[in-house]
Amino acid sequence: MDITGIIAIIFTFSTGFGICYLYFTTRHRERMGMIERGMDPNAHKAAPEPNKALRDGLLIVGIGLGLLAGWLFREYVMGPGNHSPLPLFIAAAIIGGLSQIIYYLRFGRKQQR
Repeated sequence: MDITGIIAIIFTFSTGFGICYLYFTTRHRERMGMIERGMDPNAHKAAPEPNKALRDGLLIVGIGLGLLAGWLFREYVMGPGNHSPLPLFIAAAIIGGLSQIIYYLRFGRKQQR
């Protein structure tokens, strides 16, 4: 193994360690500051979203339908010899995004009221 491989491995692990270190030290400082001000650090947690599973499910189904639509487009419009993955990604992004818009129109407005 040459020196660039060793440096790449060291850099990868040190980056992960640095991110974790910054996350935990920042969280600790925030909690200590809240305790000093007389606040409850556990009250800072966000409330869970009531329809998170529905939103995620719609996104996954939308991506799946988008991949199917992209595959059908590639096979029947572009020709069976074409193996470009671009229609798959485009259709998955469009239909996955449409599923998020549908979720917002159906449930997002009600939560903001």
